[in-house]
Amino acid sequence: MDFHPKKIDTLITVDRSFDLGTKENYTLNTWLLILNLVLVFFLLFDLLEYFEYINLNDTFHSLIRNIEIIFGMIFLIEFTLRSVFVYIPDKKMFSLYSIINIVVIVSLLAPHFFGNLAILRFIRILKAFKVYQLNKDQRSYHVDDK
Repeated sequence: MDFHPKKIDTLITVDRSFDLGTKENYTLNTWLLILNLVLVFFLLFDLLEYFEYINLNDTFHSLIRNIEIIFGMIFLIEFTLRSVFVYIPDKKMFSLYSIINIVVIVSLLAPHFFGNLAILRFIRILKAFKVYQLNKDQRSYHVDDK
């Protein structure tokens, strides 16, 4: 089966995004860290309302739920690609990081189908910490290379 060269380039870029030490991996981890911090920020609003420090209107609640669905889908795509390119070939499907990814995806998407699973939302902090740890050592990335 022949692939168009642009499709092959895209697959190579996606594959490099999950290889440690590449510029693509650094960029991916930076974006994932930003997305995770945004989710933790919205979790803070939910917590403040739960403890009755603030009162949010229904529009803001629907915005938070829509953002959770969008980010849940982004993390599901990221997890699926990471599984195809890293976890399954390297036999890391049941590592701590992949389990955290699964729980985060469930915490984002399941409340929309099964009711409130608020306790799972705290797991997002673990994902943000893990992505931060992956991104912390910038010396291993070749970001200065051209």
